[in-house]
Amino acid sequence: MPKHEEMYKFDDQKFLLDGIKVYALRVPIEMIADKLAQKEYKNIILSGVGGTTAEMYAVCRIIEKYSDIPVYLLNAAEALAEKDRRITRNSLVLTASKSGDTPETVSLCWYAKKTGATIVSFVSMEHCPLAEASDYKIVSAEEGMENTYMRLYLFILRFLYRKGDFQNYERFADQMKSLHSDALRIKHAYDRVADANAEKYWQEPYQIWIGSDIVFGEMTLLTMCILEEMQWMRNRLVSSSEFFHGALELVEKDVMVTLVKGLGPCRALDERVEKFLQGRTQKLVIVDLEELKFTGIDEEFQYILSPIILSNVMAGRYCWNLEKHSGHDLSIRRYYRQFKY
Repeated sequence: MPKHEEMYKFDDQKFLLDGIKVYALRVPIEMIADKLAQKEYKNIILSGVGGTTAEMYAVCRIIEKYSDIPVYLLNAAEALAEKDRRITRNSLVLTASKSGDTPETVSLCWYAKKTGATIVSFVSMEHCPLAEASDYKIVSAEEGMENTYMRLYLFILRFLYRKGDFQNYERFADQMKSLHSDALRIKHAYDRVADANAEKYWQEPYQIWIGSDIVFGEMTLLTMCILEEMQWMRNRLVSSSEFFHGALELVEKDVMVTLVKGLGPCRALDERVEKFLQGRTQKLVIVDLEELKFTGIDEEFQYILSPIILSNVMAGRYCWNLEKHSGHDLSIRRYYRQFKY
């Protein structure tokens, strides 16, 4: 791979090595998916809180697109408080926690276990409270959303393949081997744009973020977990389909708006929003995923990979450049996990 300019707080070789480590989990992940696919489930429960439910959103949309198995994306705290009746012994529960000890998620898994549900957790360490509450655990400490999505996708798409719902899994999984090298090339190509936008807009008092479809969960992660939690930036996230039912009245010439133009059928909704925004705000940022697609992966898979395409340049580069210009380290928190509440 040709040499590139060094990016702020980014290690190219570590990124590629992490990708190799995660891809090496393909066979163990497939073995778990194959075993679980032998059983008939009445539904699939995707659960967590915060960033976990955000990243599970794409998994939910994939299951809805390819399978007839009912799938529910549940907030763990709410599902536990309500004792959600959709969680039964015939449920397959998928969850995750970077820390491995997120209280709401761990408690929900123990509740689900009592019902007889089958629980699969994605954790970063072998021994942690969430792993103990699970029937199967997929352990991987490699950070970054590219790695998070790869683990989730290899599992759920293999499961759907065994159910006869995703026929091209083998080709998809084979092509995932080149994901990180392709992603790295795109990161470097986009970094100057990310840096310029971060320098220009890091002091904005209020922002509107708009997008649709399968990337909306990733946009939730960006705006909630990074802009709010890690940069303390006030923002409003709205879907392209709902934008014309309230948020459009907040658009003014000096209001920053970021619009993500996705892939697939809902792109037309994004384009409708784009037409409205042009000329109505002088601070419009367009992130067009059509221009950022992975070149080493077949076109038919680009849609389901679009959350990774978005994360690759936004969480992967834009947000780090925000830190650089704001001087606000992404690891600093005032309240989150600082004391009991």
